[in-house]
Amino acid sequence: MKHKFLKDLGIDIDDSTNDLLKQFDLNGFMDQISDNRLKEEEEKVKELKEKIEKKDKE
Repeated sequence: MKHKFLKDLGIDIDDSTNDLLKQFDLNGFMDQISDNRLKEEEEKVKELKEKIEKKDKE
């Protein structure tokens, strides 16, 4: 996708440019994984807090 966009703009893609694009794709992917893990962690903490509150009421 990015390669086609850059070529449409008339920008030649050499090996160094290609490596940079791959690095940004990987960084974006890793950021998404990190975000997903943080969301899962928040959900688990919320779930455990609710269980604790429920037990305290009993």
